[in-house]
Amino acid sequence: MYIDSPIKDYLDDLSAKRPAPGGGSAAALAAAVGTGLMSMVANFTAGNPKYRDVESKVSDILQKVKRYDKELRKLIDEDVEAYERLASGLKSAGKDEAAVDELYKAAIEPPFLVCEITYNCLKLCMELAGCANRRLITDAAIAAIMLEGAFFAAKFNVYINLEHVKDMDYIGKIHKVIHPLEDAVPKLKEEILEACEEVIDQARTGEGA
Repeated sequence: MYIDSPIKDYLDDLSAKRPAPGGGSAAALAAAVGTGLMSMVANFTAGNPKYRDVESKVSDILQKVKRYDKELRKLIDEDVEAYERLASGLKSAGKDEAAVDELYKAAIEPPFLVCEITYNCLKLCMELAGCANRRLITDAAIAAIMLEGAFFAAKFNVYINLEHVKDMDYIGKIHKVIHPLEDAVPKLKEEILEACEEVIDQARTGEGA
């Protein structure tokens, strides 16, 4: 679908008077921009003689980020597909609560995964900010900002669909994962920005060159 199409097609459809792609898909795209920036930073660090002492660590981060990036790219389209199944399924489900629950749970899955992935990527971004090529430190900072935005965008899509779910055990499981992340994600992002600003300050004063 969109992942293999020109970005113009996606943005045109996103801005058009049509229900999908919408916020959940856009959250996955924003997160993928974050992982893309992280990969770029890691690629400019791995293989650079100046950073030979962190070569293994950065290469490990890069491989993990690539796996998350691959998942996020799939979620851009999977969120669209889940919404389309929800819209068509609700017409036939009628008052069958179990069937309606399953439709909404399926719609929750893509943004829920985005929430989990963005948190994991922020932890990796924190590691990267501490050892990556200093010349690309602002890209690490921007990655963190994109990932935080993607997390909260996805969270809203989880919650709006969760309002229609009757399965209390399922609701509890979702909240158990998401609630702690609502505090953890902004803290992580701020820690990353502080680490990046410290590198920028060192460069400005000629330290750590």
